[in-house]
Amino acid sequence: MLNRESKNPMIPMEVCYQGMKSLFSNSPKESFFNKSVLNDVKEHTFEIENISLIKTLGDYHCDIVAVDHKGHRSYRVKLERNSQFPHLYKITDVKGQKIISNYQWKDEL
Repeated sequence: MLNRESKNPMIPMEVCYQGMKSLFSNSPKESFFNKSVLNDVKEHTFEIENISLIKTLGDYHCDIVAVDHKGHRSYRVKLERNSQFPHLYKITDVKGQKIISNYQWKDEL
């Protein structure tokens, strides 16, 4: 059940997609991100051509596969849920790596 206090509640996959899409276009929307994530990426420029896959990994994690000029990259996205957030969820952590194997993300969530 969605909390009525959220202005525009979204499911986790939507927050992952919309948030990361704005990040990849180098204009991250603050409503999707924790301030620490925005501080970590403010000096970074993304050159993502497109998002090719989004997977949910439980209630508070997503995996985004994106393509850049060097190949495919996987981004592990961590979410936090709070009824005070504009979209009910915010991205609290992003880890990226180049995809070289089908079994790269072996760590526990």
